Amino acid sequence: MYPIKVSSPLFLAPMAGVTNVAYRILCKEMGAGICYTEFLSADALITYKDVSENPVFDVVAEERPVVTQIFGEDPEKIFEAAQSLQGKTDIIDFNVGCPAPKILACGGGSALLRDPEKIRMILRRLNTLDTPISCKIRLGIDEEHIVALEVAKIAEDEGCCAIAVHPRTQKQGYSGHADWSYIKKIKEIVSIPVIGNGDIQKPEDVKRMMDETGCDYVMIGRAAMKDPFFFKKTLHYLQTGEVLPDVSFEEKMQLLKRYIFLLQKYDVYDANLIKQVFIRFSKGYRGSSVLRAELSQIHDADALLAKIENFSR
Repeated sequence: MYPIKVSSPLFLAPMAGVTNVAYRILCKEMGAGICYTEFLSADALITYKDVSENPVFDVVAEERPVVTQIFGEDPEKIFEAAQSLQGKTDIIDFNVGCPAPKILACGGGSALLRDPEKIRMILRRLNTLDTPISCKIRLGIDEEHIVALEVAKIAEDEGCCAIAVHPRTQKQGYSGHADWSYIKKIKEIVSIPVIGNGDIQKPEDVKRMMDETGCDYVMIGRAAMKDPFFFKKTLHYLQTGEVLPDVSFEEKMQLLKRYIFLLQKYDVYDANLIKQVFIRFSKGYRGSSVLRAELSQIHDADALLAKIENFSR
């Protein structure tokens, strides 16, 4: 059983540069059951004695329950970082899946899949804390070194409350296809909740993953990055079997305005963040390429907001 009551089986995946506090709240309003923070470096977290003053930590009371994801290579620093989060988040997730070269170069993320016993040692220590611990994994370094089932059992044995599985290897990155059969295999050998992740592009994919693998929850990444309405559409589909049409460009812009409001409310306003979200939200709509070109030339914050206001009329 998941240690936190959630409103839906759809989770927002941790995404660097995307899942800041404003985006998390936006997705929760759209129907995400729980949201993960961007993954946070253990080294960065322990730089500050009070994590609440740390600029990389942006969790606010209004969004809780929330999952804070951390990564690192040094067991002592990882434990110290997790310890600093006590009482300030609801679940601490340990990243054992990121394939980004700069993370691998530091020995973190999916680089740890080379050493399952080190993962065991880290998770054993983390699970002495009061806050529930989960982890997110990949299949292994490459197809010749699949360790996902072993690591899933380690997570269960060492007391983790859940495990999220992205069934690609480190070598694959985000290319090729996610092998959902491994989510099913892991679900069959552990008793803790399993969160499926990978290749979710439309609401029907969510139901198919749950039906094919038996996973308890589904983690949404790139689909939610492009369209937070994805949560609302998927919940509707799961409840009724009806696929809702895509929302209008004007509705998307209203959502963007809500995002801007949240950025300002929580003092994380950044014009570049707004431009990035506009690019993602506007793709696929007629004439949007011209609008993106116009927006890219604007650098003044007030002019940027005025332009977006015009788009949403």
